[in-house]
Amino acid sequence: MRVIKTLPIVAVAVGALALSACSGQATTNSSAEHPRTGERVQGAPARMVAEMSLPLDAYRLSPVEYERSQQALWKITTSCMKGIGFASFDFMPSAGTAEQIEEHEDVRYGTYSQQDAERSGYRPDFARGARGAAVIGGEEPQFTAAEEAALDGVSPARTKGAPKRARATGTGAEIPEGGCYGQALEQLTGGQSGLYLDDTLVDELDGQSYEQSLNDPEVKEVFARWSACMASKGLTYKSPIDANNDPSFTGDTAGAAEKKVAVADTACKSATDLVSVWHEAESGIQRTLIGTHGTELAKRRALNSTIKVKAGTVLAS
Repeated sequence: MRVIKTLPIVAVAVGALALSACSGQATTNSSAEHPRTGERVQGAPARMVAEMSLPLDAYRLSPVEYERSQQALWKITTSCMKGIGFASFDFMPSAGTAEQIEEHEDVRYGTYSQQDAERSGYRPDFARGARGAAVIGGEEPQFTAAEEAALDGVSPARTKGAPKRARATGTGAEIPEGGCYGQALEQLTGGQSGLYLDDTLVDELDGQSYEQSLNDPEVKEVFARWSACMASKGLTYKSPIDANNDPSFTGDTAGAAEKKVAVADTACKSATDLVSVWHEAESGIQRTLIGTHGTELAKRRALNSTIKVKAGTVLAS
């Protein structure tokens, strides 16, 4: 069983996009007791503000860099798979991942575009449809059992305890330790696949900063001003999160009531400068967290630098 890192968007193909301090990563735990180098990862940065950088962004791959890294990873993997006899193996992650990620990043503090609110309420374009969810969360085709064994280097047979290593294909070709995917990941990360697979720190700090920002005095004050603005329009919500997450906003598309609230929300965000105030407060919190976790974060930044260089070399070849 592979570890799958995804963005929380996968769950919002229907209904309004819920605002919360998500870590940006959901991980299956079926293999947690026996992690393997070849565990495949599909993921993406969890940052949600496309044009307003946050300090933790320095410790992530940008959306474009992430997309390139995945293309390089699967280019290496495909070469390996063909080399051990899977002549028809051909998989490349969907193009356009970077654009989808940037759209997701843009709603960290909720909807702010009146035009978008009028058209789709609290349902951004990227969340409305299975393809958008798949592109951001990461998708793979249905591989055959033989391909799975060669990709991960693990026998498909059910066993008790640690998974059994798959050493050869059905035609006798040797499967590299960790499988073709694991070998590719080692190459892309410069031998740091373990750190890559276990790297949740930036996402965790990202979630912490969002949660802590909700208790920041300036954020509380701007929420109060926003709430008063909404009240002047006949709408009662304590915060933009409450408006965004109104449980009455259900169904496949936004109704008139949802659109009305979303439009008022965007107007009040603009009138109170809410997004800028909230962003500035969270930026300060992130700088503090970075100071506390400097050593660990430096390792992530170095790993990202390695990945960028390796990906560039692979894609240029």
